[in-house]
Amino acid sequence: MKGSELLLILAALQASLSQNIEVSQIPEVNVIEGSTANLECSYNMSNLDLPTGWYRWYRHVLHGIDIFLSDDFKNRITIETKEDFLNKRSASIKLHNVGLTDTGMYFCEVEFSASFHRKGNGNGTFLNVTVTGEVPAGPTSSPSSRCFTIYHCAGAAALGLLMSFVLYLNCKKHNQVFKEEEITCASKKQTDKDPTNCYTEQIEEQSV
Repeated sequence: MKGSELLLILAALQASLSQNIEVSQIPEVNVIEGSTANLECSYNMSNLDLPTGWYRWYRHVLHGIDIFLSDDFKNRITIETKEDFLNKRSASIKLHNVGLTDTGMYFCEVEFSASFHRKGNGNGTFLNVTVTGEVPAGPTSSPSSRCFTIYHCAGAAALGLLMSFVLYLNCKKHNQVFKEEEITCASKKQTDKDPTNCYTEQIEEQSV
């Protein structure tokens, strides 16, 4: 093999090994104040097994505040074991006892350094912390809950229309009875019967 061919092979091998690691993050996490936030992160190394490596999480901007070194997150972070990081390719963390001030963007970065260097980062996860009882808007509302709300409103409207229709029929029937009684009284008056007796009879019938 010629020297030029060997150099080309070595250059191609080095180029393939220097490719960035593919890192994936979920776009958004919604949690309640005081709970634990699961910030998930995974990576793909194109089936290359490397013995050493680790990961970091940054807040707000990539390579900004390293939360592993920040006093604001001291004793509040659970990280993956070395075995899970290498075997399961997980770079996730758990952030405990979150507060409103923890709201913001978090970036995951995975790095391996051996005879060559490989690094990759995700697009970021937005952590949204809300107070107890507050329902976060937007992507946190599931389609099933929205459908339940629509059906609930439609059922309430149908029930209201049904009750209005029953009330209308009741009033119509009541008015018809009074009209019939007025016609009867008018007939008695035309036959020279005292109409007061008619209204007296109506009151007696209603009291019975």
